[in-house]
Amino acid sequence: VNAKGHYVINKVPVEYASTEQLAGELRRAGSGLREPIVIISADAAATHQSVIRVMEAARVAGLSQITFTTQSSK
Repeated sequence: VNAKGHYVINKVPVEYASTEQLAGELRRAGSGLREPIVIISADAAATHQSVIRVMEAARVAGLSQITFTTQSSK
């Protein structure tokens, strides 16, 4: 999730239209994986709501393993 609230899944930009649409994108990205994990990497300036949308979409998609990444400051 970038500062403007745009989403990227597996390095592919994804336009947000609804939670269900984002859930479908997450489901597709995780298809074929035995235990898919959603890794949320959000820009420090991203809104909480944009991160919550990913978490809700993961829940709707049936993906219960969610983690967050951090980046060191340079």
